Amino acid sequence: MTPDDIRQQIELQVVELIKKKLADGSMTEERAQQASQVVLSTLKPGMSFEELYRAIAKLDDTVQELAPVVLPMMEQYEHDIVKPIEKNVTELISLGQYDAATKLAKQAIGQDIKMQWTGSGKPDVS
Repeated sequence: MTPDDIRQQIELQVVELIKKKLADGSMTEERAQQASQVVLSTLKPGMSFEELYRAIAKLDDTVQELAPVVLPMMEQYEHDIVKPIEKNVTELISLGQYDAATKLAKQAIGQDIKMQWTGSGKPDVS
C-alpha cells in the first residue's frame, strides 16, 4: 500500500462521512465544503508516509467533524510505529546504548521516522 493509496482511502472515508452528516442534518453544506477543502489542501498526491501521517493528524484541528476518520488512522500509527519504537528505545537503553536510544526517541517525537509499508495478505480462496 502506497501513501497515495492511504490518501485516497482517507478521502473516500471523508466523502462518506460528509454524505452521512449532510443526510442527517448534522453538517451544513458550507461546513461540508470547508471540510472537503481542508482535506484536499492538506493531503497531496505524492506525499511520503511521514508527510502523510503528519498531515492526517492536522485534519481535525480546524474541522473537528473529521475526527472519526482521523482517530483510527492515528491509533494505527500509534500501534504500528510508536509502540515498536518505544520497545526499541527500551532495548537500546537496556543494552547501554544511550545515545542511540536518545536519537531514536527524538526522531519518534519529531515524527522523523522513515516508514515503509510492509503488508501481508492471504490467498484468495474463492
